[in-house]
Amino acid sequence: MKELTERENFFLVYNHQTPAWTPNFFEAYSPVGSSLLNNQGEYMKGGTDMFGAKWLCTEDTGWQAIPDPHFHLIEDITEWRDYISFPDLDAMDWEAAAERDLARADRENKVVACFGMEGNFNRLQSLMGTAEAMIAMLEEPEACCEFFEAYTRFKCRTIEKMAKYYKPDIYVNGDDVCSGSGMFFSKDMYDELIHPFEMMLGKTAINCGLILEHHVCGKCENILPDIIETGATIWQTAQVMNDLKAIEAQYGDRLLIHGGWDSTGPHNFDGCTEEMLRQATREALDAYAGDGHFMLFPIVLGDPAKEDIRLRRFWITDECRRYSETMFHS
Repeated sequence: MKELTERENFFLVYNHQTPAWTPNFFEAYSPVGSSLLNNQGEYMKGGTDMFGAKWLCTEDTGWQAIPDPHFHLIEDITEWRDYISFPDLDAMDWEAAAERDLARADRENKVVACFGMEGNFNRLQSLMGTAEAMIAMLEEPEACCEFFEAYTRFKCRTIEKMAKYYKPDIYVNGDDVCSGSGMFFSKDMYDELIHPFEMMLGKTAINCGLILEHHVCGKCENILPDIIETGATIWQTAQVMNDLKAIEAQYGDRLLIHGGWDSTGPHNFDGCTEEMLRQATREALDAYAGDGHFMLFPIVLGDPAKEDIRLRRFWITDECRRYSETMFHS
């Protein structure tokens, strides 16, 4: 009998059928970004992006980009039009870019996921700084709303282009609006300035025939009904400061939990052993994977080119596959 591919097993989980094992991000997903969209400077190096914001990449984060805290492009959000211009998407060679960017994608064996550009709050952070962005949202909501709408309409057009030329299975829409203890700003502010535009993005992705996955880190359980309202059917990175068991019980028929990893645990730092990582993997699976409607998103910090980081990823993915196979086929 032919063994299932990661792609086939993913769709068993997604469609609430019994999987052969619990999928995890490293093995089941083939992530793709468009080389036409300079969203965070040069990949794994940072620098200036297409809007003029500056980004830093560090080894500790696995070369993920963060906004340069010492550079602010915009000081006054009411003047955003003086600083921001949107590239002409129709003038770009999307067909050639898709051929180039998909060269390493494994569409046959994995699900192809296109990751969206920065969400509205994260984009404003990159342009103004974190504290300044929150002050702008409080003091100048109309100007923020105008910028968010223009930026969202631009993003909606990128979704349409990616759907046409890249033909992914999943569009990942993300905006990290929460810390480990809760939202960065009030729920009322979220309802007014963030959620309406998430609805626009979600509608666009779904109209393009894509599965909508929502990315938000931190303690965000109070906005999960809003995320579901956008049409999202998967939530990453579903971190453990949220009551994931209660969330599964309440929303499990509408929202696939893609996470369950304690990224702040001792198993994620220097000195962790193979057994610590394997044990953490088993504990996550025991806690959340029992009904099969769960995917592990193991966050491994550090340079993925280094042998010890590659080993950590291998130990987790190997244990996830081996252990979960016994859960569903013991």
